[in-house]
Amino acid sequence: MAMALRFLASRARSEAEVRRRLASRGVDDEDIEGVLERLRALGYVDDAEFAAAVIQSRRQGRARGLRLVEDELRAKGVSDEVVREALEHWYGDEMAVARPVAERQAGRLQGRGFGEFRQRLGAFLVRRGFEHATAESLVTELWETYGAPD
Repeated sequence: MAMALRFLASRARSEAEVRRRLASRGVDDEDIEGVLERLRALGYVDDAEFAAAVIQSRRQGRARGLRLVEDELRAKGVSDEVVREALEHWYGDEMAVARPVAERQAGRLQGRGFGEFRQRLGAFLVRRGFEHATAESLVTELWETYGAPD
């Protein structure tokens, strides 16, 4: 239990992350299940709350697209059902998440030709996990504001 609490002290973790950590430290499966049951009862491990926190974090600052957030949650061991429900409830409109990020990047690309602007901004957004259609739509929209002067 002490190992799990130390592991959880730095940030929230998924149940699978705690399970993997304890197993890597040589804790047997029966004890892991007991620890996880106790952590759930105390409210220290809750995959739904963990997923919501990750999603909210990835919507702010250096925002991430729906695809990357989904992949990240799955990599952290959150079940497909919990991921799907959390994304539906917490993520919202991808265009609204992508727009502030795209605007900041478009400001850095101001004065470049349309081809370079389109390629750089589009690639930037796709690398961040946003859908190609979202990236294309924002490139077209932001070109009017940040594109090269006539």
